Amino acid sequence: MRVAIIGGGPSGLVTLKHLITAHEFFPGAKPFEAKLFEAESSIGGTFKHRDYEDAELVSSRQLTTFSDYRYTPESPDFLSTKDYCIYLEGYCKKFNLWPYIHLQTTVTGIHRGANGGHTIQYIAAGKSSEWHCDAVAICSGLHVTPNIPLLSGLERVPTVIHSSQFKRRKQFGEGKDVLIVGSGETGMDLGYLAITSKTNSVTLCHRDGFLCAPKRAPEPSWFGMKPTTTLQGNVPYDVGASSLFDTAYVHPLLQDSFLPWWYYDRFAKWTTWLVSGTKAGLDQWIGEISPERFHASKIFFNKSTKAMPYITSQYRRSSIGNTLRSYIAQVPLVPTHGRQIDLAPWPQSIDEKGIVHFTENSRSEAEVMRKKICKPDVLVLATGYTQSFPFLNSMYPMPKDADMRAIWKKGEESVAFIGFVRPSFGAIPPLAEMQAQLWVTSLLSRLPSPLKDTGHYKLHHRAGSRITYGVDHESYAYQLALDIGSAPSFMEILPMGWKMVLCWALSAQVNTKFRLVGPWKWDGAQNVMETEIWDTVSRRRGFFGHFTLSFLPMMLFGTLSAVLWVFEEVWKLIKWVWKVLMLN
Repeated sequence: MRVAIIGGGPSGLVTLKHLITAHEFFPGAKPFEAKLFEAESSIGGTFKHRDYEDAELVSSRQLTTFSDYRYTPESPDFLSTKDYCIYLEGYCKKFNLWPYIHLQTTVTGIHRGANGGHTIQYIAAGKSSEWHCDAVAICSGLHVTPNIPLLSGLERVPTVIHSSQFKRRKQFGEGKDVLIVGSGETGMDLGYLAITSKTNSVTLCHRDGFLCAPKRAPEPSWFGMKPTTTLQGNVPYDVGASSLFDTAYVHPLLQDSFLPWWYYDRFAKWTTWLVSGTKAGLDQWIGEISPERFHASKIFFNKSTKAMPYITSQYRRSSIGNTLRSYIAQVPLVPTHGRQIDLAPWPQSIDEKGIVHFTENSRSEAEVMRKKICKPDVLVLATGYTQSFPFLNSMYPMPKDADMRAIWKKGEESVAFIGFVRPSFGAIPPLAEMQAQLWVTSLLSRLPSPLKDTGHYKLHHRAGSRITYGVDHESYAYQLALDIGSAPSFMEILPMGWKMVLCWALSAQVNTKFRLVGPWKWDGAQNVMETEIWDTVSRRRGFFGHFTLSFLPMMLFGTLSAVLWVFEEVWKLIKWVWKVLMLN
């Protein structure tokens, strides 16, 4: 079977790897013939080509790296984008992917073949060519075509760039007034770079608020004592939760209920309140999300936190209650040395004088900005990207049509979209690996059972949302593992020893866990779990480590699931007894 992969980012690379190695895991399977088409001169996708100064991943290396190619344990928890691109190059070398990768090769069209399959039209070295294949994996990513909002008077600002064009601090200039439109993770990163540069002022705009969340479990000072810190720091939040009874061994009624969302919504809000005095986000006294959208089931957490002290410093509230709370628990406040970022509503227009007029609303920051004049010299559009597939004609499905685990459309298994979901708190590359495993397993007709319709892992987007492909990372990864047949059970883990049992129960749903058993079983998985992942589990400390992320949810959800399982069995018994009595 011939398969084309479009895109050389993490999603494309991991899909290629699973295609060319599938015959090693599935006895009797014939090797795939695969080609990866990448328009740029190097691999890496958005991590390589939309990189900027001091850029760092917001997901941990423990979660982000692929299951069978791990980063060194001595490395920092959060890699720079440059280091991550080096990692991807090493991945290509490790699994001998380079012979299958065609760089500077632009796919111009994909068409249905006359006798089935697909025809890939592409240009390489100025020459147009075609390649016929049986299946196509679209891995071109979510971050390619810049989203440029309609803003009247934009041409009146001397310098306007999209964040994809930003590379270095020097682009802000010296003594300039900078306006950043967008409060996502990129907007926050650029806000921090701008305020720590020789700029005159920095203003950051948002549409409907954001939730600033820590990348690590917080380490507050308790009762005025210095926080206990280590060289590594506390555990990253994206691998901080235990999976047992949270996503594994959860009764279907509990899984489909709103209770898990309710717990983590309360956890997020009360954690940030306890250590910083506000439920809006970590030390976030302004820019809160509107009440109708402010729930963990509906939002993407913003894990870029460096700019937050500069935004919130002028809004921090002083009260007797907050003073008492801060004595009990308080995260260290970052000094801003008198510098501040002005938070503003979304820009509405720019007049003839180059002055920005913002959307009128009742927010505190809107009131502050009414008293200020914002006349930017540099305007950066950190407004994200739009999905664009110029090489697909109307005969093909789009990602929104992919109703089979958000990977392919039912009946259109030969066209997959890998890497087109966005986790609320997690990372796309490891989810792409699980998607690739499921799709390749399906292509080989080796799925243990047909996929059942379920949506418990999806975020609850409001009507009209621009992004409607959000998922809960842990739930989605585990669901894919169940579909593949690679989610290890307690009885499968038990013979591996007590350490493995504890690691299986207490660790997050990292991909290596799903290589312990199943069709993609890898001999090195147990060693990774008992070393790197065990180290992650054992690093959890204190109230925000083992208690809130392990003990409490395990006790709550474990007890509820046990009650539901018992009730279900008792009900089955009652129905059986009733049936026997009726027959007699």
